[in-house]
Formats: sequence, C-alpha cells, structure tokens
Amino acid sequence: MPRTKKPEPVFLNIPYDNHFQDLYVAYVVGLTQLGLDVTATLAHPNQDRLAKIIELIEKSKFSIHDLSRIEASHGIPRFNMPLELGIALYRSAKATHEVFVFESKAFRAQRSTSDINKMDARIHNGRPKGVMSALRSLFRQADDPMTVPEMQRSFRSVRAKLPLLLKNAGSKSPFEKTVFEDLKVAALVEREVIKREGAR
Repeated sequence: MPRTKKPEPVFLNIPYDNHFQDLYVAYVVGLTQLGLDVTATLAHPNQDRLAKIIELIEKSKFSIHDLSRIEASHGIPRFNMPLELGIALYRSAKATHEVFVFESKAFRAQRSTSDINKMDARIHNGRPKGVMSALRSLFRQADDPMTVPEMQRSFRSVRAKLPLLLKNAGSKSPFEKTVFEDLKVAALVEREVIKREGAR
C-alpha cells in the first residue's frame, strides 16, 4: 500500500473503556509509528456524533474496527462498533476505502457479525504485541521498516507517560480529545527517537 509523504488518515473504531486502555494506546502508537494519521470520534464532541463518524470515515482511506468487546455491558449489547463498521463497509462499496476488522479470538467476529464472513479478522489475542504485529502486516512500508520490537518499546514508553498526560490534561480518562492528541504526539516523538538511533 504505497503512500505519499502526507500521512494517510485511518479511522479507529474501538471501545472506550478502561479494560481496553492498553490496546487503545497500542493502536495509537502502532498506527502513528507506521506513518498514519489516526482519527477517532473521541476527538470530537458528542453533539452530531453520527454525522462526525460519517465525515471521518469518508475522509479516511482506511478504517480499523475492533469487535473484541461488543458483548453485553450491564446487560446491554454494545452496538456502536458494529454500527460504525457498517458505515465503513457501505463507504468501501462506494469509494476507495479499505476496512479491517480486529478481534481477540479467532472466528468470533464471523459468529457475532455473520455478514462479514468473507473478511478475515486480524486476531490480536487481547495483547498490545498482537495489535502491533497485525498493524505492521497491514501497513508496513518498504522504505520505513518499523519493527514490532521497536513499536513495543515505544508502546512501553508512551504507556509509562500516560499518568503525566492525564495530569497535564486535567483528566481521569485517556479517552478524551486532549489526551488522544497528546498520545499521538508522544508516539511521534518515540518514532523520531528510533529513526535517529537507526541513522547512527
């Protein structure tokens, strides 16, 4: 998937809950380090959220949909992720847009969302390393061969900075706009550190 120097936008559709925090950081770090511009609805206000989702998907060349936590929460199924996947699939049928489904367990996405049976879900086993390995297999560029160990190192560094990022943002949740943007900046800094070390 050759890309221009300007980072391609990729829409990230994930659950916003504390149990998913490490995978959230792994997605942001991994995609940023692979040269993509991560977009997500958490960077936008709740007002007119559906219109914003459609706009972000329309502006993105790629979208990633993690269906690993669509089970019932407090007795209520979580339909947001499948809804956004449906919008992206519609977009992919009408224009250039590539859709990727991620899951923690093999074949579960095909059972829970049977209409995507012809799509192979990327299985991350609920681990940051699994997320980064799958992202690299999709988006690695020959002229910028970021490795999984390098991405893991960056993940650990950015993850360690998260308490400070939360403090700086005056937030208790990492799933807020300013923290999301700060995570992307921290991932870019780590990317530059790795590139400088590789140039020595």
